[in-house]
Amino acid sequence: MPSNLDASANADASSGVEVTLPCVHCGEPTDVHRDADPRTVFCCNGCRGAYELIHGWGLESYYGLRDQLAGGGQPIDRAGQQSSADSLQERYTVFDRADYLGASQPVEQSDGTMVCELAVHGLHCAACAWLIENVATRTPGWLDARVKMSEHTMRVVFDPKKISLSRIAQPLDRLGYELSPLPEHREDHFRQENHRLLIQIAFAGFCAANAMWIAIALYAGEASDVEAEHWSFLRWMGTGLGLGAVLLPGRTFFQGAWASIKTRTPHMDLPVALGLTVGTVAGVIAAITGQGESYFDSLAVLVFLLLIGRWIQFHQQHRAAKAVDLLLRITPRHAQRILASGQTELVLVDNLRPDDSVRVMAGQSVPVDGNILVGQSSIDQSLLTGESLPVSVQIGDPVSAGTVNLQSPVDIRVTSVGRESRIGQVMKSVEEAASQKTPIVQLADSIGGYFVVIVTLLAIATFFAWLSDGFGIAASHATSLLIVACPCALALATPLAIAVALGRAAKRKILIRDGSSLQTLASVGTIWFDKTGTLTEGKPRAEFVEGDASAIAHAAAIERDCEHPIAIAILREANRRGLPISSNANLDQVHVGGVSGKCDGQSVLVGSLSFMQEYHVGLSASVLVACEHCTDRSASPSVIAIDGVATCVLAISDPLKPDVGSFIEWLTDRGWRVGILSGDHPKIVAHVTQQLGLDPSQALGGLSPEAKLDHVRDHSTGSTVMVGDGANDAAALAAADVGIAVRGGAEVSLQAAPIYIASDSMTSIADLIRAARRTQALIRTAFAASLSYNLVAVALAMSGRISPLVAAILMPISSVTVLALTLAWPIFREKRS
Repeated sequence: MPSNLDASANADASSGVEVTLPCVHCGEPTDVHRDADPRTVFCCNGCRGAYELIHGWGLESYYGLRDQLAGGGQPIDRAGQQSSADSLQERYTVFDRADYLGASQPVEQSDGTMVCELAVHGLHCAACAWLIENVATRTPGWLDARVKMSEHTMRVVFDPKKISLSRIAQPLDRLGYELSPLPEHREDHFRQENHRLLIQIAFAGFCAANAMWIAIALYAGEASDVEAEHWSFLRWMGTGLGLGAVLLPGRTFFQGAWASIKTRTPHMDLPVALGLTVGTVAGVIAAITGQGESYFDSLAVLVFLLLIGRWIQFHQQHRAAKAVDLLLRITPRHAQRILASGQTELVLVDNLRPDDSVRVMAGQSVPVDGNILVGQSSIDQSLLTGESLPVSVQIGDPVSAGTVNLQSPVDIRVTSVGRESRIGQVMKSVEEAASQKTPIVQLADSIGGYFVVIVTLLAIATFFAWLSDGFGIAASHATSLLIVACPCALALATPLAIAVALGRAAKRKILIRDGSSLQTLASVGTIWFDKTGTLTEGKPRAEFVEGDASAIAHAAAIERDCEHPIAIAILREANRRGLPISSNANLDQVHVGGVSGKCDGQSVLVGSLSFMQEYHVGLSASVLVACEHCTDRSASPSVIAIDGVATCVLAISDPLKPDVGSFIEWLTDRGWRVGILSGDHPKIVAHVTQQLGLDPSQALGGLSPEAKLDHVRDHSTGSTVMVGDGANDAAALAAADVGIAVRGGAEVSLQAAPIYIASDSMTSIADLIRAARRTQALIRTAFAASLSYNLVAVALAMSGRISPLVAAILMPISSVTVLALTLAWPIFREKRS
């Protein structure tokens, strides 16, 4: 391709018509033919080579940053005119198209707002997340932003009536953060960011290595009286390499600092950029005046080391993300895909597509949602539905990811994978907890903001304190302070600790969708328990007490399709007695306290004594005595009425769980106030209270769901925890400071309670409380370690004990230490303490 100088000559020879356009690389005015493409205008072959080199390394955004700085924040159009905000708006118009966004397409919520998840390019540390979230709060219509540093993604909530997604992307672009739809595979986004960082490191390493060789030549030349022009040439070459390192790969620090200044939000890149600026200005002054040392070899090495530190942090965050990926804790990562030949191959679940077929062996977890193609088996789906009994499946039946194949191999045709599966949808609500701003996270953000301002002021004070020893020394010590005192670890410690706790809890089938619940559980308060299925086994047994036993068959007939534990107990008693169960029956309605239906043309009611009284059922003296006899035996009376007359009484008993006594004792020993809120008869609740050694005033029976709600709300001191059924106790669970659902299935329970425990054992709740306290201890320890590190580092820098290069090496150590500490911390222990 001929140079533009040759093009100008040809233009003179042919038409003689010329125009002046700026060089694409340096901006110098260049005479070219009027038909020349303004995007390929170069004043010389040197600029062409530099341009091609920059583009070859994927560093095109250098020109955008340079143009913003040169044009007061507005990009310079290649034709020499300033482009307006319209060009940026045009660039992001595609964000309002569903076919472009793909998996990032916004989803409408019940309140009319829209929610979507986008990939974010240009994130460096927790400060970037903090900055973006601050921008969101200041943008009308943009309601919320939650950045996940571990995945470099952002969850956006906005009001489509006030702002569009394209208008959200524009201010972030001006701050140096580029948004894009989520890639098909999330691992692709990590690879892209990793590639970008490695290119920056490679360029900085090239500049640093060559600048060091030139510095060696200069030092050697001082001893051998090198000629002045050669000495000056080498000095300017070193200066150029140092500037190249600062302005190209080092521009990432200036982007963060510029964003900080524009939004008036303290950003952790600000002190680093200020340190680089001080060093660069000092070096340029030395190069121009020829007096003093320019130290541009040190500056290039400094950028190189800073970028390596950033790359280490990026990889540690990615490692942490893998450690806490909730979906991987529930479902397998690999699956046996069935090939056309009938053979199988081991593939990543993310690579499966709808209509693929997979084989699941007995004892393995199901990796996908799908339908049975070949085989029959039994499936444990307790995590999703709360049903502890296995469910038989055969050809055509649906199965869900996260369930367990118990009996024999089955082939499954895939319908949905990963985050689109049923368990994936449940995990979405749980994963949001990792990015929620709990009070302690907000405190960390606040401390980080003040820290940046204090460090900047201390650096200025350090500069003037050392100025009497020379400008170069003062600049070096100030730069060391600005670089080494990075509060990234402060902002990283809390969200990472919460994320790790959520991931390890999920591995134990404890799902948490509100990170602040851990903070609440770490301190003692009042904990209320529902009785049935929580303190008791939840598998009631029915025993005939009084009346016509044949009525049990009528009750079993209408309750045959009901999943309530009492209905199952009645059906089991009818089968045990060998009673014929009519198929001509139907369940009309499930009421509070009982059910109603018809069997062989007769009206049937089954329920508690109060339920019968509410429906004006005739109750004989023998029935009332039998009900009293049941409560004296700590059993719940269940009355069966045929055509409005009570004819039979059953005693429903539900024994305590074997480990509940030691668990209650463990709670009280640690200062928890323990109580019972139950719908069962007060006498039965009193008997359970006596067995567990609880305060009778804290054990209440005969409560409706509304009454439970009132008691949970009415607490004077401390936090309130409610443990119960995710369906029947939904209101009380939602009203408590922390609701823990132990029955009802994950899908239903997580709508009412922030915590769902799939295990029936009380030890899971004890493990959760211990984990909450250890998580708080981890946060405090990480906080203390980070603050101590920064205080020592600041003292060393201000006293002149460390150089900028040593500071660059020390800077990422605090973040890496916090990451390593968090991943190694025993949040859950295998053995009870």
